Amino acid sequence: MRIELLDLLSRRAEPIDPVPVPAGYFAEYGGRLPELLLDLWRDIGLGGFGDGLLWVCDPHHWQPIADEWLAAVELPEGYAGEQIPIFRTAYGKIYCFRPGLGQKIEIDPLFSEVHLFRPETPAGQRWIDMGISDVLTFPDEQFLVTADHPTAGFDLQEDMFERIVDRLGPTSHHTVYSFAPRIQEDGDIRAEYAVLADARTELTALRALRRPEVTRD
Repeated sequence: MRIELLDLLSRRAEPIDPVPVPAGYFAEYGGRLPELLLDLWRDIGLGGFGDGLLWVCDPHHWQPIADEWLAAVELPEGYAGEQIPIFRTAYGKIYCFRPGLGQKIEIDPLFSEVHLFRPETPAGQRWIDMGISDVLTFPDEQFLVTADHPTAGFDLQEDMFERIVDRLGPTSHHTVYSFAPRIQEDGDIRAEYAVLADARTELTALRALRRPEVTRD
């Protein structure tokens, strides 16, 4: 097993509900996705890590969701075209990979945003490997959603994810955490407002509430 995958397992423990990747996926995505990701599929499969904070997602299931969000924005030249969803978080943020560009788009339905990152190829590294090891080694804090400054009686919610998991249990292959009311409906991001929702239904509903904004790094 590659060192990047051993490091992932050492930091996030055993995967949640690992599912073997269909054999046809390797022929379908070989040459279009990084070998590191294909190795992850072979060795671990599709599953969650860190109490469901990060999921290796089935691109067939998540492709329609990603396509729906990206169809709502005008992407610059180079970013438009095939964007393959490869990872997603418990909050529904989707990490997409563009053959020829790398992992340079993130869809954040919770905030109705599509983030673009400047493609830069480090010395000695091919585009096809760009960004994947970064996603695997991000600290957990990169995936946390924290509340605004608290009102009276509430402390800062740096441990919000843990609070949500304790109350609702971890997410699954087909569920995400959202909030009721949603941010687009003037809701607040607090653990006590979190709900466990069907991913396809919730992310489609979030898309209908507000046109996503494109942001750049």
